[in-house]
Amino acid sequence: MKKIGIALTTIVFGILLMVACNDDSQTTNFPEGKGKVNVYLTDAPFPIDLVSQTIVTIDRVEIRKQENDTTEASFITIMEEPFEIDLLSLSNGITEQLASVELEAGTYDMMRLHVVDAEVILTDETVFDLKIPSGSSSGLKIKIEPALTINSGETSDVLLDFDVSKSFVAKGNWKGGTINGFNFKPVVRCVLLDRAGRIVGTVSDTSNVVLPNTAVNLWTEVNDIEEDSLITTAFTDEMGAYQLIGIPEGTYYMIAEQDSFLTDTIWNVDVLKGESTQIDFMLTPEP
Repeated sequence: MKKIGIALTTIVFGILLMVACNDDSQTTNFPEGKGKVNVYLTDAPFPIDLVSQTIVTIDRVEIRKQENDTTEASFITIMEEPFEIDLLSLSNGITEQLASVELEAGTYDMMRLHVVDAEVILTDETVFDLKIPSGSSSGLKIKIEPALTINSGETSDVLLDFDVSKSFVAKGNWKGGTINGFNFKPVVRCVLLDRAGRIVGTVSDTSNVVLPNTAVNLWTEVNDIEEDSLITTAFTDEMGAYQLIGIPEGTYYMIAEQDSFLTDTIWNVDVLKGESTQIDFMLTPEP
């Protein structure tokens, strides 16, 4: 049987639900023909200098198993208990296990999250209670691409990257320091960690002074100009460091942005599964 871990990056909660030990020593105790799934959270921040917390409440997590041509695919509940998550506590490669459950061997192609509440708290303690999109009542569907195959006696980890920068859209002139509210439309990508790598690095200026709160965006080249090719976003910490995890193997380009500095782009960034790629930026102050 296979052990599957599902992680949410940048968005990690301090609550562990339906958690089982990840020790390989326990894998052999699974019932015949079953595996285990571990769920983790992470995300990507946004106007980070104005926002203190982005809190989301999820009351159910499900995974769908592919069936044969004569049987309709069905969702299996792997967590069913309300929990709150401060997504900003999961930045720069931090993850938290959401669930760890035994599943029948087979192929799983989709996950579904039921989001029931969301709020944003600014650094000045202003609180915005956000409206949940009507589509969230049936659950936010997230494709697992490529599909996850669970084999008997094995373990797999799945990362759910909850992209805060896309999910919480600030209203008002937030670059000028004014936020009037947020539109909430959850955006989550699903990654099989055993097929992914990571990108780490730092951002500094031309005087070698580190630059915190710098947006580092990862893009993939596409032929259709209207297609959204932004993979994920991170912000540097107080030491100017950042980390992007759960990046599928491939070639990308990266953009670093900070107010009062010229934007820097680095092309042909190669990511290999199971490996770490070092990419450092040096930003030039605007004239």
